[in-house]
Amino acid sequence: MPKDTKSNGLADIVYSNNQNQVRKSERKPVYIKDELDEPKYKIANPELFAKSREILGNLISKRMKTSGGTDIDWLIEHNGGFIILELKTFFDDRILISKAQMSAYMKLYENLLKCHILFIGHDDIVFTNLDDPVWLFEISQWRSGAVPHVERSLTDTTYNENEVTGYRVEREFMEKIDVKILRDKIDSIWLEFEHRII
Repeated sequence: MPKDTKSNGLADIVYSNNQNQVRKSERKPVYIKDELDEPKYKIANPELFAKSREILGNLISKRMKTSGGTDIDWLIEHNGGFIILELKTFFDDRILISKAQMSAYMKLYENLLKCHILFIGHDDIVFTNLDDPVWLFEISQWRSGAVPHVERSLTDTTYNENEVTGYRVEREFMEKIDVKILRDKIDSIWLEFEHRII
C-alpha cells in the first residue's frame, strides 16, 4: 500500500504560506467610488455639443483645396504646462491615429515648454468605473521610437469613410492600467506643473 505523502513539515508550511502571499499579491485592488469620483465637468447640453462638432465638418467643402483636420479631445493648462488627452476606441485590438493629428501633436510637444500628451486606448467605456482597463502611451515614448506602429493608408470607420494616411498601434504595445491609475497619473502631471518640477 502506498504511503500517504501528506506532510506538515516546516518546508510545506513555508511553501503554503508563500503560495497564499503570491495569490494575494496577484489580486488586483478593487477601488471603492465615493462622491469625489464623480465627474468634475459635464457637458450642459450634449445635443448642442454634438451638433456643433458635426457641423464643423461642413466648413471644409469638396470644392476647396484645404483638406484634413483634427480635434483635441481634452487640453488642460496649468502654470504654463499642458496636459493633452487623446482618446481612441479600440477596433480589432488597435487604435488609429491620422498622420496629420500625430504631426500636430508632435509640433505641440516640441514647441510647448512643458507638455504631456497621453494617447488612451479603450473599449468604448465611459470612465466611471475605476477598475475599467485602459491602454496608454505618451508622445515622449512615440518620439523615442518605443511604440511600435504601422504607417499606411487607413479608414477609420468610427468617424468617416475617407482614407487617410496614418498609424495603426496594436493594444499589446500600450501600457495597460485602470481608470484609477490613469487619474492618478494625470494628477501627478498636474502636481509637477504645480511645483514647477521640470
